[in-house]
Amino acid sequence: MKFNTFFAALTTTLTVGIGAIAPAQADSFYAGTASNGQPVRVDTDSINRASSRSVNFIYYLGEERIFAQANCDTRGWTTFPENKTQYPQSVATQSMVNFVCDKTRNISTTARTARVIDPPSNVRATPNGKIICSLGRTQITVFEATGSWYRTNVCGTKGYIHKSQIQF
Repeated sequence: MKFNTFFAALTTTLTVGIGAIAPAQADSFYAGTASNGQPVRVDTDSINRASSRSVNFIYYLGEERIFAQANCDTRGWTTFPENKTQYPQSVATQSMVNFVCDKTRNISTTARTARVIDPPSNVRATPNGKIICSLGRTQITVFEATGSWYRTNVCGTKGYIHKSQIQF
């Protein structure tokens, strides 16, 4: 997924769908304190592999929300819309880049089509989490696996379906 597409979809979701998210509301990874003394947090729900080397993500420097793309080969990142490349200057920013790159190491960028084989099949907000929709026999698009769960956007938002409910 190209960053501009990711950025546009994410911005629309954040501003139209649920309003601006304060850092405390998002699921986050605390990376530590940056060289300027501000806390660094990564919005874990925003992490999305863009290519074999790049990962899109949102992080917070203090209260400021920053859209970025990590280059996992160089362990640097580019901020948007400034298009400015950064490199770690603290343990926290090194931890941030390592976290987003390591989290996506085995994630495929390719979507797969699966058939729902055991309806009604629940799609959940998180693995074993709250049900966001139920599906009948249909074909859906799934992405990377998280344990026994596959990520999908069939309900109009990110959700997870158990592998026992689908067949490739």
